This record gives sequence, structure tokens and C-alpha cells, in this order.
Amino acid sequence: MALKTNYEKWYETEDYFWGTEPAELCQELIKLVPPAKGVKVLDIGCGEGKDAVFMAKQGYDVYAFDITVNGIAKTRRMAKENNVEINAFIADINDFEIDEEFDIIYSTGTIQYLEDDRIDGFFRKVKDMTRPGGINWFNVFVDKPFIPLPPDWDEGEKMWPTGKLFSYYPDWKFERVDETIFECHSSGIPHVHCMDVLVARKYPKETITVEDLRK
Repeated sequence: MALKTNYEKWYETEDYFWGTEPAELCQELIKLVPPAKGVKVLDIGCGEGKDAVFMAKQGYDVYAFDITVNGIAKTRRMAKENNVEINAFIADINDFEIDEEFDIIYSTGTIQYLEDDRIDGFFRKVKDMTRPGGINWFNVFVDKPFIPLPPDWDEGEKMWPTGKLFSYYPDWKFERVDETIFECHSSGIPHVHCMDVLVARKYPKETITVEDLRK
């Protein structure tokens, strides 16, 4: 069953709800997995496509999906405006299927839409879909008793406990583990979020060397 989300309505406008500038995380991803022919990215919950388009402009082979019809329409429009190709499609984070492997799989502000009984399966899926040496980048809003619920909190979203995200990657190399509190204006009303951020790299068993660590 498809999730209900206010973003379908928020993406109806001609303008881009989130703007057109990519998230800062994209620059870090480029350093971790430099673009080259055949290097593939999956953007889970791509919204209106600003990060997916940026990655395509760098030379990655980009796949991107979102649950909103309007979001994917605007992703395709932005790709056309920037003369890049993106495999953009409509799908739900809870039950998406794609028969591909990726060097980068990432999602920002989306995994809190996972249904409780889908979380474990989701992480098994994305880890299996990641090529050796590849990166998973995820962030999730976490519950803090001293932070009020944001005014734009969407139906279907769930706060996660601090540290839960990190627990799904004990067998991968952590490139970044972080918790940050920041100000946001997405609803037009200033508010505060707390977010856990994980960047983890996949290595085959017993293959990491001294040279790997020096990279």
C-alpha cells in the first residue's frame, strides 16, 4: 500500500520546493567514490531530483525513485533542463524492486518512512545491492525529548532512536558516524531537527589491506 505524504501536494508548484542546489553531502560522496564510466548511483526518495541531477552532471550513471508522481515528473524535467539522463521512476521505499548493483546508495530524509516490519529487509536489500568498495549513505531524524515535533512532520514519518541506524552496519567500514542538531525552515516556520548520519563502505571478507587504509 502506497504511503500517504504531503509532498505530493507540495511538489505541485512550478517552482522547486527544495530549490535546485544539491545537498552538501554530494560533494563528500564524490570524494569517497569518484565519478567514472560505469559508476552507478541510486538515490532513494529523490524528491524533485536536485541531488540526482547533480550526480548525473558529474558523470555517474544515476537511478532515482520517489513515491510522489509530481516529484518524479520534476526530476525528469530538471534532468532535461540540465541535459542529463536519469533513470527516474515511481516507487515506495518499503517495497521497491530493482535488479541492479550500485557503487553509491543513499537517501536523505526518507528512511523514517520505513514501516517497522520492513526495516530489516530494507537494509539487507541495499547492502546486497552495493558493489564491493561501494558506499551507503543514510540519515534519519531521531527522537530527542528536548526537541519539539517539527511543524512540517509528515504522515507516515517515524522518529528513530539515537544510534539505531548505525546498528545495521557492524560488518562494514564506517567512513562517518555522526549525530547533529540543526535549524530548518522547510515549513516557513523555523524549527530544529536532530539527525543521525551514517556513511559506510562495503568490503569483502578478509580483503582490506594496509594500502586500503592509506587511501
